[in-house]
Amino acid sequence: MREFKGSEIRNIAVVGHGASGKTSLVDALAFVSGSSKRHGSVKDGTSLTDTAAEEIERGYSINLGIAYAEWMGSKINIIDTPGFLDFQGDAIAGLAAADGALCVVGATNGVEVGTERMFREALHRRDPVLFVVSMMDKEHADFDRIYQQIKTRLTSKVIPVEVPLGEGPDFHGVINLFTKKALLFKRGSKSGEYQEMDIPAIRPVLSGADRVDLVNR
Repeated sequence: MREFKGSEIRNIAVVGHGASGKTSLVDALAFVSGSSKRHGSVKDGTSLTDTAAEEIERGYSINLGIAYAEWMGSKINIIDTPGFLDFQGDAIAGLAAADGALCVVGATNGVEVGTERMFREALHRRDPVLFVVSMMDKEHADFDRIYQQIKTRLTSKVIPVEVPLGEGPDFHGVINLFTKKALLFKRGSKSGEYQEMDIPAIRPVLSGADRVDLVNR
């Protein structure tokens, strides 16, 4: 690994309620960036940051875990924090060492008490916050509902950057609203393969004043 100057290093705390998908997301980020050569699994006890015997047995984070990703000339230290309230002291310590927070919200359970507590803590520290809606492939996943929850329960100052293509078993990609490109995942792929293409003609995403019509122009 190359040496990085201080200005090229960023520390990001991944926070949220327990079992919202934080550890799996950290594992995936490290794998996609190439800093990890294997894609682990919390269920199988092979995740990158849950390495203590008790964490593997219980299937959730108890301590802080550290991974990293090299991206666009920078090194990003990714701090995986515990989500359950019994261990939130470590999560707050992770935020104290971070430049910003990545707040993970499950697509089925939505905003929970741990989500609110860690978001408020990040605000108190004046950290920038990026939300990620995880587990879009689960049954009853609902991106629009979760987005509205974030707006009403956490902050109205949030805008979508990427939206899913499909939900639940039909989830098969994302649309980047800045680049106006669709990233279609290769079904059955374990290595994160995807195809970039123009936005397909699909139903509108989001609702009300937030509605975005995504059609071929």
